[in-house]
Amino acid sequence: MGVFRLVFSVVSAVTLLSTCSLSLTDDGLTLLEIKSALNDSRNMLGNWQASDESPCKWTGISCDPHDQRVNSINLPYMQLGGLISPSIGKLSRLERLALHQNSLHGIIPSEITNCTELRALYLRANYLQGGIPSDIGNLSRLTILDLSSNLLKGAIPSSIGRLMHLRLLNLSTNFFSGEIPDFGALSTFGNNSYIGNLDLCGRQVHKPCRTSLGFPAVLPHATSDEAAVPAKRSSHYVKGILIGVMSTMALTLVVLLAFLWICLLSKKERAAKKYTEVRKQVHQEASTKLITFHGDLPYASCEIIEKLESLDEEDAVGSGGFGTVYRMVMNDCGTFAVKRIDRSREGCDQVFERELEILGSIKHINLVNLRGYCRFPSSKLLIYDYLAMGSLDDLLHDNAQQEQLLNWGARLKIALGSARGLAYLHHDCCPKIIHRDIKSSNILLDENLEPHVSDFGLAKLLVDEDAHVTTVVAGTFGYLAPEYLQSGRATEKSDVYSFGVLLLELVTGKRPTDPTFVKRGLNVVGWMNTLLRENQLENVVDKRCIDSDMETVEAILEVAARCTDANPDDRPTMNQVLQLLEQEVMSPCPTDFYESQSDYC
Repeated sequence: MGVFRLVFSVVSAVTLLSTCSLSLTDDGLTLLEIKSALNDSRNMLGNWQASDESPCKWTGISCDPHDQRVNSINLPYMQLGGLISPSIGKLSRLERLALHQNSLHGIIPSEITNCTELRALYLRANYLQGGIPSDIGNLSRLTILDLSSNLLKGAIPSSIGRLMHLRLLNLSTNFFSGEIPDFGALSTFGNNSYIGNLDLCGRQVHKPCRTSLGFPAVLPHATSDEAAVPAKRSSHYVKGILIGVMSTMALTLVVLLAFLWICLLSKKERAAKKYTEVRKQVHQEASTKLITFHGDLPYASCEIIEKLESLDEEDAVGSGGFGTVYRMVMNDCGTFAVKRIDRSREGCDQVFERELEILGSIKHINLVNLRGYCRFPSSKLLIYDYLAMGSLDDLLHDNAQQEQLLNWGARLKIALGSARGLAYLHHDCCPKIIHRDIKSSNILLDENLEPHVSDFGLAKLLVDEDAHVTTVVAGTFGYLAPEYLQSGRATEKSDVYSFGVLLLELVTGKRPTDPTFVKRGLNVVGWMNTLLRENQLENVVDKRCIDSDMETVEAILEVAARCTDANPDDRPTMNQVLQLLEQEVMSPCPTDFYESQSDYC
């Protein structure tokens, strides 16, 4: 009897599930298959129920309003584990797949290339392995492809070159290798798309491939017309060659004897000179030390040291809180930025170098790459990538032509990229890194206006704890959180506050200490809140930013307001800030956004 009841219960449950499933759309059933491959330990997908008629109200799901087909899966920062199910290929109307900043592993299923309507694919910051599906070129509408910060390897598929609508390609911080194909869409993206893949080569990363040096694998077989020449003529020709060879040998012998005679005469002089140079080199090596991180400086040490020694005031391009910055140009025109550290750390060189090596190992498209470190007797030098457009501070406040460069789209791009870099420091580095000095002069821009956060880790490394509060406040007044000013203790939330001020600086075009509101006893946060209370939103936006739209302006101001909340516990984390920016700024009109010619995301 007990066995009968058990069998009846199982049959009833199966029947009930089948009945419920019959009411769910095909896309809904596919989503349940995708869920079954995921590890949802926090039950973030708890409302994905088979008993529903439609999946359109499920967490992270958006549907077309006309036919209720699923067109967006938006599940970043959900702490999801498990695999990406091959069933994803059944969602033929899918336009956006965002699974970034989770803990997914396994491969990217090749079935994803069946989603031919896909326009944005975000899979960064997971643990995905294997390679990129070779047929990814079938996604002809793809505008955004972000696979950065995974464990992907192998060659970059040439089919990506067929993605003619691609506006953003980020394959950085993986283990890709081989030559980057140089045609189609792939020819339009530079080094920033591939940072952190040390085994890649090609024009885009300024690294020649061993197989593309231009030398033929087999020398061509020489052909001769001499077979048709009479034997007598050939004999005279051979005699002429022999006479020429003998004359050349005789001349060479005379030159060699003369050279040996000169060498013997100058032997003592050269020996004395060599002895002096050896003594000088030994002394220099005792006090000079060069460290390059992960082979990021493909030059001989002597060439680097020679260039560093020759830097002078004419090479200076700026100065910051920690020292002067110089522009260093190598013999092959490779260009780097060199920061000369003013403060010394007597007796702490080993600790200093060990912590610098940690900073040198951090690779991200939105962080300035630390290439190496050189210690001279009187100074310490840090070698970074050189970014041609300088700092956001310079471009926003000191460049008369900036309105032609920093339109609203460019500002959104800078805000989003800076948030990505800072979130990487807070959440993906081990140990985590608190920047402590977020400001517009520490946001550097490349020729594509892609932002790179600089000076991360230096505030803690170079400032003595006893002098920490005084030194940092003097350099960055206006960006610092109230609790940081009071206690001098930096946290992730004090970085978030500084980032909120940076957002306001981008929107208003004003420095945090602009005289127009400092005279009223306000900072930029108080000034912005006052204008919003008085419903003067039009006076908040930089007058030079004529292409802004109020919907995204309000979204940015809302994020800034949350970041600059007086209570640090009520501020979001940088991962949450990044999610807000991606969802609020980029997601309200995904179709229009993906089809536009803007490249700010």
